[in-house]
Amino acid sequence: MIKYSEKKVLIVEDFTEFARAVGTMLRNMEITFCDTVTSGEAAIQACREKKYDIILSDYNLGSQKDGQQVLEELISFKLIKPSCVFIMLTAEKAAAMVMGALEYQPDSYLTKPFNSQTLKLRMDRAIEKKQTLKPITDKIRHAKWHDAYQLCDKIMEQSPKYRSSCLQLKFDALKGAKQFDKAFKLVSEIANERITPWVLKCMGSLHYENKELEKSERVFIEMTETFPMVIEGYDWLAKIQRLLEKPVDAQKTLQRAVERSPKPLKRQKHLGQLAEQNNDFDTMTHAYRQAVKYGQHSAFSGAEEYVKLVKSIGKVLQQNTTEDRKKLISEAKSLFLQIEHKFKQEPCTQFRAAVAHADFSYIIKDQKSIDKYIKNASAFFDKIEEHIGVNESIEIAQSLKNLGLNQLAECVIEEAVEQYFDDPQFIKKASKITSNKHLISNAKKANTLNNKAVKYFKHSDYSSAIDFFIEASEIAPNNVNIALNHAQALLKRFQLKKEYPQDLYDSENILAEITRLPLTDPRYQRYSELLRLNQLMLQKIE
Repeated sequence: MIKYSEKKVLIVEDFTEFARAVGTMLRNMEITFCDTVTSGEAAIQACREKKYDIILSDYNLGSQKDGQQVLEELISFKLIKPSCVFIMLTAEKAAAMVMGALEYQPDSYLTKPFNSQTLKLRMDRAIEKKQTLKPITDKIRHAKWHDAYQLCDKIMEQSPKYRSSCLQLKFDALKGAKQFDKAFKLVSEIANERITPWVLKCMGSLHYENKELEKSERVFIEMTETFPMVIEGYDWLAKIQRLLEKPVDAQKTLQRAVERSPKPLKRQKHLGQLAEQNNDFDTMTHAYRQAVKYGQHSAFSGAEEYVKLVKSIGKVLQQNTTEDRKKLISEAKSLFLQIEHKFKQEPCTQFRAAVAHADFSYIIKDQKSIDKYIKNASAFFDKIEEHIGVNESIEIAQSLKNLGLNQLAECVIEEAVEQYFDDPQFIKKASKITSNKHLISNAKKANTLNNKAVKYFKHSDYSSAIDFFIEASEIAPNNVNIALNHAQALLKRFQLKKEYPQDLYDSENILAEITRLPLTDPRYQRYSELLRLNQLMLQKIE
């Protein structure tokens, strides 16, 4: 029996009368704790402040963030408990809207209008399922794979109606434990009973883990043909096709996906990247237009889609297009104004935008604007306090070279090479841009030293690893990866023998030098954890 009187509920609904009606339904179920907000942003903030057991969110929340974006952000930023039940409410009938809502897997999906009996039935089912599976999901969340695996059999026997979910969790446990042979045997046995999208996804992902890309591609082709409305299959297939160096096929695959579900921002950006690689600038333009459109109120929106859209418009203009030239130029100028306003506190983005603006002005033969934005670019470069991304560095440096700013281009490339010397594709591209003969050879030397150090680290020879990290850091003193590796080796050596207390002070100094790592950088979490450990160890010896 579910004790609704103990549940905390959040209603996300911009239509006041309907929110009031849902509130009445909940009170009749003895729910006394119920908050109501009228926007997606307010829902995100509410979940930052409180932990809810149930969230009932309308899909269409007016002109701001929609229900799909609310769910995506709540999950991505871990603002809701794993046990929280999220039910999407909507009156939408358009296929793209429905597909978008389902794609982020709410616990249930309820079409308006509905009555209290229907609402309670959906809530009962969703809560009961989560409660039943919670022991397994808790074990998986804490990477206790063997315990999770055993619980699956036990719960399957106790609650046979959740057999399918238990089998999926059983597969996750085996895959998490890297027991790929057992995982493949499991899904093969299930496939003998019935082919489902989940079974094909599992098979394809296992082939991917085993680096059997051709087999993986065949499975995901089957998945998209047999279950064309399951969008995840297209994303997987495009990913595999990119790895197989089939960018044209990957683009076609993603185009089929966005026809069915156009709203996910990441998919539109991936499509834009592929179209650029294939020199299909019309598709590139359309994809980034969609990304800008659907990213207006998304936490995952960034400068990338704006800059890339301007670039694609410039490419279209260079193709002697029959499109309205004035309209395209006006659109590009509007995008630059949006970048200037939306990212005004980000010098790195403003630098990139200024270079892109100068580049675009060159295409439309506006010399006055070229001069203006070249000057702006130089000013913003001096203010940058974080590292420019690997792909952005190449693009910016190439544009600067084309504009005749060779010295600034070299500065961008030199800094990027120091940060990304372990990326062979980047080094290959950088070597075609730079005129510094020693830059690439030094990068390769730093990479060799870092790899040697990592090898010693893996064999617990921390002293040898530290020696090589020191050598590598002399060549690339600002490289974040070397600094993190070096700090971690020092901490490990101290933990192992506790003979070198100086290691803790050296590690602290190394971490203190990392000042240009933004919160969005994937390495930030590792940096934060090393900093925390360092401080804990220092407290124990002081």
